Amino acid sequence: MKQLINLVFLFFSLFFYAQNYPFATEFTSGKVILKDSSEISGQIKWYPSQNDKLRFKKNENENPVKYNPDDVISFSSGDLKFVPLYNFQAYADNYALIGTPTKIENTFGEVISEGKFNVYLTSIRGYNAISRTAEDYLNFVFLDTSDPDKKLYAYPYVIRMKEKKYEKAKENLYVLFKDYPEIVEKIRAFKKENNFLQIIDMISNINTKKN
Repeated sequence: MKQLINLVFLFFSLFFYAQNYPFATEFTSGKVILKDSSEISGQIKWYPSQNDKLRFKKNENENPVKYNPDDVISFSSGDLKFVPLYNFQAYADNYALIGTPTKIENTFGEVISEGKFNVYLTSIRGYNAISRTAEDYLNFVFLDTSDPDKKLYAYPYVIRMKEKKYEKAKENLYVLFKDYPEIVEKIRAFKKENNFLQIIDMISNINTKKN
C-alpha cells in the first residue's frame, strides 16, 4: 500500500516537476552532505536541470555558496533526496528532434528507489525547436548496484516524440534487466501512452525483496 501511495505522489509530481519542488524558485530548508561526509543544514535552492548549481546558505543573511555534483554526496529537503549522477546518455531535445541522445557529464538525480536497482529521476534542460522555448525533458535513470562499472541507463518519460524513438531507447533496458524476464516483457510491451510507473513499481518490488 505504501508503494502505491508513493507512486501516486510520483505520478503527480512528474507533471509539475520543477514547480513541485519549492527549492526550484526560492530558498527552502534543506541539508547537504559534503564529500568529506560532513552534514550542513540550512537553506537550499536548485532548479532541476543539468546546468544549475546547488545554492546553499545557513541562514537568510548569509551569501549562498554554490555546489556542483562533484562537491556533495547528496542533498535533501523534506522527503526528497538527490544524489550526483555522472557520465550517461539522456534523452532530451536532440533525441526528440533527430534521435540523438545527449551526453550528460554530471547532474543531480532524485532518488526514487534504492536496492538491487537504484532508480533516479532527472530533468534535462533543452531547446524545443518546435515551440522555440526551453523545455524540461524527464528521464528515469537506472543503476544495477552490483555492476562494478556503475553504468547508468536512462529512459525518456512523457517526452513528445514518435513511438519508434521510445522503442529505440528500450534497447539498453533489455540489457540491464536481462535476468528479470517479467520486467523485460513489460518494457517490450510498453507504449508511450501507457503508465511507465507500473514498471518502476516492479523494480521497487525487487528492491524490497532484496532488502
